[in-house]
Amino acid sequence: MKKTNILLLFLTLPLFAQNNSITTIIDEQIVEKTPFYGLASYYNNVNYFILDEALTAVEANVQTTLNNKQKLVAVGRFKVLVVKADKLVFSLSEQGQITIENPSSQQLTSSQLQVYSKPELAKISPQYDLIRYSHLWAPLAWLAKAMEASLVFVHKNLVSNWGWAIIVFGVLLKLLLIPAGLLTTKFQRRVSQVKTALEPKLAAIKSKYDGEQAHHKIMAAHKELGVSPFYTLKPLLGSFIQIPILIAVFNALGEMPQLQGQSFLWIKDLAYPDSLAVFDFGLPMFGHSLNLLPFIMTIVTIFSTIIFKNKFATTRELKGQKTNLYLMAFAFFVLFYPFPAAMVLYWVLANILQTIQQQIIKI
Repeated sequence: MKKTNILLLFLTLPLFAQNNSITTIIDEQIVEKTPFYGLASYYNNVNYFILDEALTAVEANVQTTLNNKQKLVAVGRFKVLVVKADKLVFSLSEQGQITIENPSSQQLTSSQLQVYSKPELAKISPQYDLIRYSHLWAPLAWLAKAMEASLVFVHKNLVSNWGWAIIVFGVLLKLLLIPAGLLTTKFQRRVSQVKTALEPKLAAIKSKYDGEQAHHKIMAAHKELGVSPFYTLKPLLGSFIQIPILIAVFNALGEMPQLQGQSFLWIKDLAYPDSLAVFDFGLPMFGHSLNLLPFIMTIVTIFSTIIFKNKFATTRELKGQKTNLYLMAFAFFVLFYPFPAAMVLYWVLANILQTIQQQIIKI
């Protein structure tokens, strides 16, 4: 019996070694198994870093040797492989494929190869936490972690379903951003008022003057109304607050493993597109599936545009604003179509809440 156990152990050693191959672990546990398309295709990538006191991206086409203080990190969408192997030699191709140059180091012990879910990293050490959202600028990475923590708090304390958690989180965040929304509306109203008063004057100046004289007259017309020629940029101040938060929320929703396998209404898995049907053919930017949420998102945006009013804008200006909103609806449809359902669900909610706000706080 003892000999049989020893024989079985001996026979399983090659399999254990094979399963502990760096490239095998990356292919089986780190790489995203469901292909994404269009602008969402970056979820298919695995990014490589060297971790010591800081986190440094691995350069392509450069042979690298780890020292005893460094770790090779392979970062996928939901999971991370951390390799602790002194004198490991590897290189990275332009296509993002890693090659182990000293094959004897390819087979390592389980203690040298650790796979972590991304939320676990913060619990290990601040050094490991650098890996999370490493593709973002440091302040945005911090903000993404804050958004993720807030969503987890909502799910843990308010609602047990992740779909409802996203909705409650979105409503609370919208309430928090009301001051920024009011500021943007105030600036938009002022811009429309100035345009209405300024455009006839500018048209008259351009018909009578040219060159430097026209320039001085135009500047005087702006000064008379108490604005600079850059007054139309003022509404962007509100966006400077909201856009970083939007980027942070989208990155959190796209990389939270907690959403894997979580259903909501007709959505089978919030971590992936809400596919109603899969086709044998694919379209560039869209992939192979029929997704419902992007259509709902676009319908909400078009409806919001139809009922949009700006009493301070001229008919021509209002028409131009609506045209831009229709173009944005099409652009966002193409942009969001291949993205995970959690992200599109949040954007649908954001559009609905924005439509309600526009009806309550009119420009």
